[in-house]
Amino acid sequence: MNELVSDKKTAYILISALVVVLLGAVYYFVLHPLKNEKESKEVSIEVLQGEVAALKEEYSSSQLQDDSTENAFFLKTQVPLTRELNELIRSIEEVELLSESKILSVEFNNYDGTIEDAQLLLETSEENTETEPKSEDVLTDEPSEEPPVSPVAEASLPEKLKLITFNISILTKNYDQLVMFVEEIEHLKRIYRVDQITLLAPGEEQLLDKKAVNNIAATIQLTTFYHDE
Repeated sequence: MNELVSDKKTAYILISALVVVLLGAVYYFVLHPLKNEKESKEVSIEVLQGEVAALKEEYSSSQLQDDSTENAFFLKTQVPLTRELNELIRSIEEVELLSESKILSVEFNNYDGTIEDAQLLLETSEENTETEPKSEDVLTDEPSEEPPVSPVAEASLPEKLKLITFNISILTKNYDQLVMFVEEIEHLKRIYRVDQITLLAPGEEQLLDKKAVNNIAATIQLTTFYHDE
């Protein structure tokens, strides 16, 4: 009887030991690798998240740089860093073609003046006007010797901003073409300010030509800008 009990205890001990060994084997060969794999994947996920965050930051920085570059290019198109007179003339010629008008002349009056120069010229012109005696009912066809000054000279603008004021004498077949010419000027990428439009009386040749009797001659004063760095 005692031997039977002893055998049973031994069997229980062996079975328990076997179970422990099996559990240890399962943990070591199955659970432990899974745990290591999980930790490895968590580390990989953290690394990937860091890389994604870095890529997002790099992309955002690149986007800001691209936007800044695009804005800078757009601003340079509106207000160039040099006079760019060739491009100016080319743009005016394109407007001439689009509006089907005829440019008779382009005269640069305030060719390379700063805002301060234009303001000084404006004040001098006003003083000369006040000192000259007034004459009533006197008409003259002689052009004024004083170059026209853009009204923008009275505004407070950046110091390095320079003006180019010029007159365009044009001939159009009708009023609509004149309006179209002005509108096309305003739609140009470079900033142009229409200072004034002066309609001229028809000339003798125009009066004699029946086809040109309805033509409109005008002088348009424009001011554009450039930023001298």
